[in-house]
Amino acid sequence: MPFIVLLLDSSLRKLIFISVLVSLNLPLIAQRSEPIDGLQVLYKKEAYGGISLNMNGYGGFFTYGKYKGAYKLNLLSLDFNFVKHEKETKTYNQLQDPNARSYFYGKENNFYTIRTAFGRKNILTPKLRNKGVQIGYSWQVGPSFGFTKPVYLEIIYLTEGPISQPYLQVEKFDPDKHYIDNIYGRASGLRGFSELKFHPGLFGKFAFNFDYSNDKQGLKGIETGLALDAFTQRIPIMAPKILDDKMDNPRNHQFFVSAYINFFIGNKFDKK
Repeated sequence: MPFIVLLLDSSLRKLIFISVLVSLNLPLIAQRSEPIDGLQVLYKKEAYGGISLNMNGYGGFFTYGKYKGAYKLNLLSLDFNFVKHEKETKTYNQLQDPNARSYFYGKENNFYTIRTAFGRKNILTPKLRNKGVQIGYSWQVGPSFGFTKPVYLEIIYLTEGPISQPYLQVEKFDPDKHYIDNIYGRASGLRGFSELKFHPGLFGKFAFNFDYSNDKQGLKGIETGLALDAFTQRIPIMAPKILDDKMDNPRNHQFFVSAYINFFIGNKFDKK
């Protein structure tokens, strides 16, 4: 019997010893199996781009990110946007000519922005499996370079003489001369690029990012958030004379606040 007790005690001591060793090494085992550590070791940068839809326009973007640890990235981005005024209303030729292009009555300038920005993305929930979803948030700030391009329209005129004949002439929109009755349609979009005017500004945005790519190295998902563009003066998108006729007394804007959603696709890259 003492021999059996001694054997049991010996086995118990070994079991306790093994249990202690396993307990001491659990943090190391867990650390090696943690998927985010794989991200930190394997990936150094990422690049993605896509299209952007927002409350006052649309555009495209490209973003480059460099990992600063497992959960943070520094971002550099470039995007282009076509910005609309909320009072733009698509109008069609009164003669309903199918050859006439639609236009926006009262719009005197198209407005474009080019943004360059830096910022930071923070990963909240890393992708734990190939078909998982990575969730994060990001902020970016930088200069916003605005450009206005005059709107040109095709205007209907009548020849002089006993029998008048209609003809078209391309002219820059003038609210004092051009009305719905004599506008045939929009002229070529190439008109007016030699008359671009520069409008400097600043912008910032904050967003949540959702990456649902089927593999850990790929990037595919959506980003949704709020953006603010601020310029040194009001941007003359709509003719003030046309805005004055509106019941709610709208104005051209110096500050543009908009909710947006981006659809992106890209890839992560390792250190090699």
